[in-house]
Amino acid sequence: MISLSVYTSEPLNFMALEFLFQSCEDINLLPPVSGFPSLLQQVFSQKPDVLLLAMNADLDQELLKLLRRESPDVKLVLWVHDINPEQAYQAMDLGVSGILRKVLPPEMILKCVRKVHAGERWFERTLTEGFFNRRQIKLSKREGELLTLVAQGLKNKEIAQAMWITEGTVKVYLSRLFEKVGARDRVELVLIGLRNWYTKVEPGGSAKDRAVSVQKVQRQSARSIFSRSAAS
Repeated sequence: MISLSVYTSEPLNFMALEFLFQSCEDINLLPPVSGFPSLLQQVFSQKPDVLLLAMNADLDQELLKLLRRESPDVKLVLWVHDINPEQAYQAMDLGVSGILRKVLPPEMILKCVRKVHAGERWFERTLTEGFFNRRQIKLSKREGELLTLVAQGLKNKEIAQAMWITEGTVKVYLSRLFEKVGARDRVELVLIGLRNWYTKVEPGGSAKDRAVSVQKVQRQSARSIFSRSAAS
């Protein structure tokens, strides 16, 4: 039996879910909660298997961190109207098991809950296809260094200091790098880089140097999105 908790501030949403799940013998829908204190109390006391969180436009990272820290076994699914790639990335990085759009048909909600409970991930291809761009990208040593610093979360001013160049030059380099790899923002740049990048070894370089550089980027980014997300 799957124990399901739902957080939503819209009563009609819960009524619809209640009607949907009432015929499911394998899913037990807990009483609805509409406030964070009630949500936390229910999660901590009843320990649901899956928590469906109806989120607004703003992603409450602190709430997600608290839930992951205090109830690491609960599977978190964000139930949203829409979410941009950066928010999706942040949610994945915080340990969310799935992102479910409210526009999907009822049977997809059931499928999502069951798959997530079984240990699978639920992320639409439209959210992840940009992350998993499979084009092979060759970067120069300088471009690889820039990518490493971006993956560390450094700002343009900090990157300029690290690379001994002006902040204006950093902006020019980043603009060229975005265009080269087809990234729309820094998050997507790092994701594409970690997935596809290998440096073009300069004269005198070696395959070992390339491998060390790639490992360095991977360590410093501290992201494991690729091992935690999969297509639905």
